[in-house]
Amino acid sequence: MTTPLAVRRATPADAPFLAGLAARTFRDTYRGDDELDGIDDYVAGHFTVAAVAALLADPACTTLLAFHDAAPAGYALLRAGPPPACVTGPRPIQLDRLYLDAPRTGRGHGTALLAAAVALAGDLGAETLWLGVYQRNARAIAFYEKRGFRRVGQRDFPFGGKVFVDPVYAAGLGEIRLASDARA
Repeated sequence: MTTPLAVRRATPADAPFLAGLAARTFRDTYRGDDELDGIDDYVAGHFTVAAVAALLADPACTTLLAFHDAAPAGYALLRAGPPPACVTGPRPIQLDRLYLDAPRTGRGHGTALLAAAVALAGDLGAETLWLGVYQRNARAIAFYEKRGFRRVGQRDFPFGGKVFVDPVYAAGLGEIRLASDARA
């Protein structure tokens, strides 16, 4: 039996650690996708210690860090703010990022981290969780659909000098399926 994830809120002191984890998990997730030319530029602009420290200081953002057997497992970032018009559920909050360290995928850790994010969203007063996902990230799309998220629209996502049209998914917090048998 796998030991459960330990999940806690990130603090400003976690900025260097989180910057490294975020850069690594982003690169691992999109490595080999020939459509994504600007991975290193994106990482250099979004996952520096200064950029992560700014996110951790932003009152609209709350970040969770996940550990398994004291080793980094992943992180999730919730962001309060106006959603795209296609998100119509009450009191929405964005699941802006949910990334696992590559060795942690397929073990139920993604579901456990999502469960922690759903609980946090509820604590923050949200009733709807929404997210955008890269259109070619079939694994992530399947993960969210399996857990009850529905495609509600799309949004533009600038990346590497291109504009991608990413699907937007949403679900009421009570509709999200977090059964322990859902592996990811």
